[in-house]
Amino acid sequence: MSRLTKRPRVDHKAAARALREQPGVWLVVGDYRSKTSADSTVTRIRHGYPIGAREYGTPYLPVGAYEARTEPVEDGTRVHARYIGGAA
Repeated sequence: MSRLTKRPRVDHKAAARALREQPGVWLVVGDYRSKTSADSTVTRIRHGYPIGAREYGTPYLPVGAYEARTEPVEDGTRVHARYIGGAA
């Protein structure tokens, strides 16, 4: 049985920064093997929940400033997001 290749971790701070630099544009946040993980990430982006350890926090603030969606890809699920602005 072969192992799946390890994927690089998503740098959410860099992703949020790129989204803020291009308001209204859908950008790829990252690819996830599991649709459940991708859906959880979408929820966290939309609601500004912490991603990973609480100490890491969330770069997707203020709440409601980002939209996110998923797309099936060949080996998993891709998360896209866009910055729509919001009160700081």
